[in-house]
Amino acid sequence: MGVIVDRHSTLLYRSTKEDLPKAVACLKDAFADDPLWAAIFKNDPDREKALAAFFTFPLLYGMKYGQVWATSPEIEGIAAWVPGKYAEMTLWRMLCSGALSYGTRLGKETRRNLAIISKQLVPARKRWTRNKRFLYLAIIGISSAAQGKGLGSKIMEAIKEEADRNKLYLYVETEKEENLLFYQKHEFVLWQKIVFEEINLPMWLMERRPKTGCLGRLG
Repeated sequence: MGVIVDRHSTLLYRSTKEDLPKAVACLKDAFADDPLWAAIFKNDPDREKALAAFFTFPLLYGMKYGQVWATSPEIEGIAAWVPGKYAEMTLWRMLCSGALSYGTRLGKETRRNLAIISKQLVPARKRWTRNKRFLYLAIIGISSAAQGKGLGSKIMEAIKEEADRNKLYLYVETEKEENLLFYQKHEFVLWQKIVFEEINLPMWLMERRPKTGCLGRLG
């Protein structure tokens, strides 16, 4: 646990495994009206348990390979991000982070739906990130009661500060078109829109260039 102060004087709380119950509850609430995840989980035999497991994945993964920060110890909002080299959640990395076992809590149809998404999303992400140094924003969510208070921007400013300081691109995906304005406000640009086969719902892929004279490109 701890507090970070970035150059914008933004105070954030570093989350640990002890915070998982509150963090998962925050994300479940934040994404309650997300159309893609609603479709993915709609026929799960234990939907609430499956959703809790699903939102545990990026939190444990971020704690192992990157950073997980919340707006306060009350977890009104939370985000997990990792260095680009860890953007792909391989089975081995999921195992090492302690997240893999949560996959058993997902129903068969839910796992199939997630595989459909992965089949299209992973190659698209790799095309965009080829030869780039970047941070991957795995998840960011603000509880419904705390939305509209600038907490999402509070977290985003800290992520942007880290990206700019290290000359890194930022990469994010969103399932709601209305979220594009939030990310555009934070200098993200739309890179690609994907419509997932069979599910027939979209996802928008966005990037933000570092605010430095030297971009984070290898080679």
